[in-house]
Amino acid sequence: MFKPVQKQSLTQQVFNQIRDSILNNTYRPGQRLPSERELCDALHINRSSLREALKRLEQARLIEIRHGEGSVVLDFKTTAGFDLLRDMVMPNGELNLLALRSIAEVRTLVTTHMARLCAQRADKAYIDEISSIAEQIEQLGDNSNKQFQNLDFAFHYAMAQASQNLALVLILNSIRDIYFEFQDFFEPMFSMARQEPAIYLKIAEAIRKKDANKAAKLTEKLVETGNRLFLDLARQMQETAPQ
Repeated sequence: MFKPVQKQSLTQQVFNQIRDSILNNTYRPGQRLPSERELCDALHINRSSLREALKRLEQARLIEIRHGEGSVVLDFKTTAGFDLLRDMVMPNGELNLLALRSIAEVRTLVTTHMARLCAQRADKAYIDEISSIAEQIEQLGDNSNKQFQNLDFAFHYAMAQASQNLALVLILNSIRDIYFEFQDFFEPMFSMARQEPAIYLKIAEAIRKKDANKAAKLTEKLVETGNRLFLDLARQMQETAPQ
């Protein structure tokens, strides 16, 4: 159940505790949270901090604050947005393989279609930018894991912008927030790509030639290989984690 919070970032800590109690089904859809007075007593906080946290929970579409009824838990699977996945990756320090697999699958779908649209729609400025990033990746040394990851994201983000599809850009914005919060954790995803960096140049060349099918297939290969390696490692980590 709830536990007293420390006296720093009160709102964030309260938000995290109530959010996790909803995500782990301690409080189910349709249930009411304890009253504000009960929550303040349990969490050892004042009412203003609690109300700020509750407002954030409502903005995240995890609860609905109803006049005269209090805070009612919503079914996040039907109300919440993609950004919630960031909070589901490692709740309470434990891997959530469903969330990780969901992110990986969306990553494949988004980047593959993005590459296809990019090849069809990119103008010269974006084509040159994508090619430049691919060349930087090709020239990286062996001891530059984070730089490689940063350039990989920049490569895909440039493709998203060049695709002229606003929805894809916004989805990638959410993926970016998840990715960079756990950047070290996602590093194994790029181990194979680091051994074959020329694939980025091949994608860039397909885009330059407006070969949408080839750009999509190469991007799918790049992303899917990384996803498989990462998810296999995540499963191993979960299996060997102390119970």
